[in-house]
Amino acid sequence: MGLELDGATRAFTFLRQGDVLPAVTTGQVLMRRHGRGATITCDGQFGPRTRAAVAGYQGGRGLVADGVIGPKTWNSLMAVSGFQTIDLVDGTDPSLITYEAKDIRDAGGDPIIVYGQSNGLLFAMSQIASRAQTGKVMLLRIHGHGGKGVQNVTGGEINGAPHMASISLDRFEESAMALLMIRRIFVGFGCVQLLGCNVGGGPKGKELVGKLARTWGVPVTAGIQTQFAGGSQTFRFEGPTVSGFPNGMDLASWSASAETMFGNVSMAA
Repeated sequence: MGLELDGATRAFTFLRQGDVLPAVTTGQVLMRRHGRGATITCDGQFGPRTRAAVAGYQGGRGLVADGVIGPKTWNSLMAVSGFQTIDLVDGTDPSLITYEAKDIRDAGGDPIIVYGQSNGLLFAMSQIASRAQTGKVMLLRIHGHGGKGVQNVTGGEINGAPHMASISLDRFEESAMALLMIRRIFVGFGCVQLLGCNVGGGPKGKELVGKLARTWGVPVTAGIQTQFAGGSQTFRFEGPTVSGFPNGMDLASWSASAETMFGNVSMAA
């Protein structure tokens, strides 16, 4: 059997050299736990040493050792670690099903698709909670339209959609109990990505990701600019991002804590 090609030269790329994100730390922890001799520092920065560690992992797993984390490498890491990735797609826009839900399936995932409804945020959180194992989710991605300080989940506030159908800074206190439903699902080195347009933009966007990080106990990242769908754009932020962290941390301190708590375990694979 030949080597299995990952995302580097195909449409789907999750993480690659140059990325600076909490999700990079998630990958670095997994490399330390499951890579052979991977003693990289967890710092959230995908540099040459992280790329070499990824290539070493890939070479031992029958994957092309390109040092890029695409779906085959990510799915392999889920398989050997027992941790989960969950994708939630707002199905009220047919294009999100045509592009993003299809891409998630093509990458080996099984997206949760929700449709417009009043109090849809509660339904969406319940769907995530029912899919997840306690303490096992290392990445939650939410795909839908957005605005500064708003991430749609079931139609949202944008375009006159129903009440309580988005994660919104303006209605954060109203939605706090629904959001808390999924706090228990995350492993401590996991993270959340909000993939709607402009969600992290402006003061509202920065405040939203900070509040969510404190609510969920893991970092939350959102894009500042317009985000597109299709191919690698389904899984990657386009342009700058903003992240919130729990307990007053930043990327460096959270990454160091994640390494101390989770990255020094040698796991049989």
